[in-house]
Amino acid sequence: MKKNRKITALLLLFVLVTSLLAGCGKKTSETGGDSSTQTQTADTASEVKSEDTGTTTASTDTSGTEATAETGTTSEATALPAGHKADTVKIGFVDVTGTGLISDTLGVARDQGYIDEELGAIGVKAEFVPMTGAGPAINEALAGGSLDIGFLGDVPAIIGKAAGIDTQIISLSGLNSGASLVIPKDSSYQSVQDLKGKKIATQKGAFMHKVFIDILTANGLTINDVEFVNLNAQGSAEALISGSVDGAVVGGSTLSNLIEKGYGRVLVDYRDHPEWNCGGYGEARTAYINENPDIIKALLRALVKAQKLAKEDDTVMVKQWITTGDTESSYEYLYPKHDNYYSIKADDTLIESGRSTIKFLLDNGLIENEINFEDWINKSFYEAAYSELGE
Repeated sequence: MKKNRKITALLLLFVLVTSLLAGCGKKTSETGGDSSTQTQTADTASEVKSEDTGTTTASTDTSGTEATAETGTTSEATALPAGHKADTVKIGFVDVTGTGLISDTLGVARDQGYIDEELGAIGVKAEFVPMTGAGPAINEALAGGSLDIGFLGDVPAIIGKAAGIDTQIISLSGLNSGASLVIPKDSSYQSVQDLKGKKIATQKGAFMHKVFIDILTANGLTINDVEFVNLNAQGSAEALISGSVDGAVVGGSTLSNLIEKGYGRVLVDYRDHPEWNCGGYGEARTAYINENPDIIKALLRALVKAQKLAKEDDTVMVKQWITTGDTESSYEYLYPKHDNYYSIKADDTLIESGRSTIKFLLDNGLIENEINFEDWINKSFYEAAYSELGE
């Protein structure tokens, strides 16, 4: 009898131990588990599908926000560093009108709410800084750290990089910027040669400066054959209207307004010389990128959404242009194909254009240091944005 009781006790002990071990194993698989399964679950939980817009945005769950508040981690979905230390991003843009309005893809991304949507999902706010001093002023602000990201023309961006400003290109605008040589409407000048020794205004270090030299070179002249007056776009237009200069090299709304309002006539039309068109870059300070990769990726997601909208509806860029106070006819004059939305990606044409502009600036003594254009471009953020948005 005692022997049977002993056997029964041993069997009960065995069952109890086995049950405890099984329970521990189950608990481990639920909390530790396979890392890839965990990551997939976390990734799924971190995104929510918006029924209103049909777009995917990051969840604003508090635990998710806290998890991305520090850098040094990596998002397995994109192989990009994850996290951010800043809660704001200061974005500078060229503001030739002085209105603070933005007529391009950045403006669409802002005014359609894409930037607020993407940055807000990670607890970050965008601060837009209009720069009436254009590219040179953006360079100065990036160098001083008062801007985190700047959208500017290729010429000033390259000049800034060559001068030692530590930035990376995170997006490209495409070759959408052209400038024409405009003279007073009642002027007797018939050719560029007629302007030898005359006062010509444009902004030194801006993309118009390169176009100005292109125009002179094509007509057998150099910058030393004219009296160069350094004024920004609006200042150049005002000088032309007042008669204090004999010509001005301007583009964009400044150009279309001069023509529409009858203040001048075009001597050299940029639309006849697409080979002189310039591009533009969105560039961020390297230190800011390293500390805030989540913010850079969120901004690129917003730009990709804006680009997609503009490609699907060719009235989007026209409507954005009109919000700045310019006319539809001026838009049609400048962009008859309605294709002035950002390219964002760096294709072969844009890479060759960047190399060519660097060579041009070196040959003309506007920069002294060589730049490897491809090394300057950080493709990882826009590639991740396209991948995540299904492009």
